[in-house]
Amino acid sequence: MMKAGEIARQVRAQVPGLVVRGVRMLDVAERVEEIIRQLGGRPAFPCNISVDSVAAHYSPTPGDVSIIPPNSVVKIDFGVEVDGYIADTAITITDNATGEVLKTAVEEALKAALKVVAAGVKVSVVGAAIQSALARYGVKPIKNLTGHEIQRYSLHAGVSIPNVAAGDDARLVEGHVYAVEPFATVAEGSGVVVDASPATIFRLNPRQPTRRTTPEEEALLENIQKRFNGLPYSLRWLKDLGGIEDLHQRFVKTGRVKAYPLLVEKTGKPVAQAEHTILVERDGCQVVT
Repeated sequence: MMKAGEIARQVRAQVPGLVVRGVRMLDVAERVEEIIRQLGGRPAFPCNISVDSVAAHYSPTPGDVSIIPPNSVVKIDFGVEVDGYIADTAITITDNATGEVLKTAVEEALKAALKVVAAGVKVSVVGAAIQSALARYGVKPIKNLTGHEIQRYSLHAGVSIPNVAAGDDARLVEGHVYAVEPFATVAEGSGVVVDASPATIFRLNPRQPTRRTTPEEEALLENIQKRFNGLPYSLRWLKDLGGIEDLHQRFVKTGRVKAYPLLVEKTGKPVAQAEHTILVERDGCQVVT
C-alpha cells in the first residue's frame, strides 16, 4: 500500500502539467495510467477527468475527442494498485476565479478532516470538520458524495466518510484504510449530485447471472475477472479484444456488469474535489498519498 501511495504522489505531482486547455482528455487519462504502470503500479480504476458540473465518474472512452476546455474546473481522480492494495487520490486544476475558491476550499477542508482523524473518531466528526472548513469559504459541500473505506481489491468497502456533519455512529478503526474526499460547489448550487449518462466506467458484478451464459460470454467474463480482479475498468482497456461492445452492453443490461453513471451537480454548478488515502493510527493518521 505504501508503494502504491508513493507512486500516486509522483503521478499527482505531474498531473497539473498534463491538464492544459485544448489537450484531449483521452491523452491525459492514458498518460496518467501510463505513468502509473511505468512506476511499477497498475491503475486501480480508469482515470477520472470530471469537468465543471460533472463531479465524478467520467473517464474518456475509446476514440474520445473531448478536450480540456478553457475557463473550467477539472477534477483528476486516479488510483494506484500494487498487489491489490490501493491508493486513491484526486486534485482539482482550474483556470478561473470561482474554481480557485472551490479548489482552495476543498484542499483546506481535507486538511481539517485529517486533523481530527484518529482511531475511534466518529465519521460524523470528520464530516463536520469538512463542512465547517467549506463554510469558511462560502461554498457548499456535496452532501450525497462521501469518502470510503478501502480494502484489498475493494475500492469502496464498508464505512463511508461524509462531507457534512451527518452519518451513522461508525467509528474509524486503527489500521484500517480510508479515502477522505471533500467535494464542494458554489453557494448557489444544490449541494447534491444526480445520475447522468453515459456510463464510462464498469465493474464485474460478483453475483451469479440468472441465466446460462454462452461460451463466448463466459470467455469474456473470465477475461474481465482475470484482468481486473473485481476492480473498475474502462472499455479502453479491452480494445485489444475487438468487437465486444454489444456483448458487454448485454452484461450491463442483465446486471452482470455494474455501470457507474456520471455524477453531475443537480443545478449545473461547478464542483471541486480533493482526496487523500489515509491509514488510521491510534492518535492520528498517516497520509498514504
